[in-house]
Amino acid sequence: MRRRILSVLMAALVLLSGAACRASEAPTVAIFNLVSHPILDESIAGIKEQLVAEGFSGDEVILQEVNAGGDMNALNGFGEELLALNPAVIIPVSTPVAATVIGLVAEDQNVVYSTVTNPSDIGMDATPRNVTGVSDVVDFESNIALIRELFPDASRIGMVYNRGEANSQFGVDRVETLIADLPLELQTVVVANANEVPDAARALAPLIDVFYVGSDNTVASAMPAMTEVAAEFGIPVIASDIGSVENGALAAVSVDYRLLGRRVGEIVAELLRTGADAGTVEPVYFVGDSLVLNMVTASQMGFEFSAAIQNRASKVISP
Repeated sequence: MRRRILSVLMAALVLLSGAACRASEAPTVAIFNLVSHPILDESIAGIKEQLVAEGFSGDEVILQEVNAGGDMNALNGFGEELLALNPAVIIPVSTPVAATVIGLVAEDQNVVYSTVTNPSDIGMDATPRNVTGVSDVVDFESNIALIRELFPDASRIGMVYNRGEANSQFGVDRVETLIADLPLELQTVVVANANEVPDAARALAPLIDVFYVGSDNTVASAMPAMTEVAAEFGIPVIASDIGSVENGALAAVSVDYRLLGRRVGEIVAELLRTGADAGTVEPVYFVGDSLVLNMVTASQMGFEFSAAIQNRASKVISP
């Protein structure tokens, strides 16, 4: 996987070198993604859309993109390679990538992170002068409330998660806090990569009433496989993002990740125009408040949403 991504990166650099010669004054923007799955891909699409809208397209910008393919061990190497290009702005997408980049950058390198659930996990408490970005504030409380509303008899919630993602551990800790005084218990299984998700879900299924997927990129990237296992056992999957619902989860209270990405693009464009330090721009917090329902999944599992819940939905995925 790493060799393939490196080959793609090097080929891109060769192709872009000509563009760089033709537009030597164009700034370089580097987008560094952890793995392809709907919420990260949507945020990146929003970033690109906004850069175009702000006038940074074609010869006006040199865009470099790297996707680590979910390989946590490759993050440092990819980060070093991108930073060696001396981009005007680097955009790490996801908490693990942002933490890696912030640990590598020089003080004069602008960083604008995207989709970081808990900024404390990447050292933002220290307010670094060269870093800002946009957080996806997962509304764990609303999602736990949604589980209780949809399944009032459920008493056991199950979470598959990758503790190597600080954002994922944050989500598990948050759920534990929220259910401490409720008639709910949490069962968890840890995975190291997306390939382990189906077996982890299968091990957890007999012990629980509902799966919940918090802020976890590893599990989100394996959502079709997870929902397939859940269907075998007749167990619903409640998620925290619209992409997971589109990939088979029953419902979620989600952030609008396309809009989040566009806000990242606005910040990047501002820095490119002004030459300011990223740390002079206040970080932005996007709260997840959009209820998303999957009617296809509901039909397959013989579940019916109440009219009240359907009326509250911001988006309904229909057959």
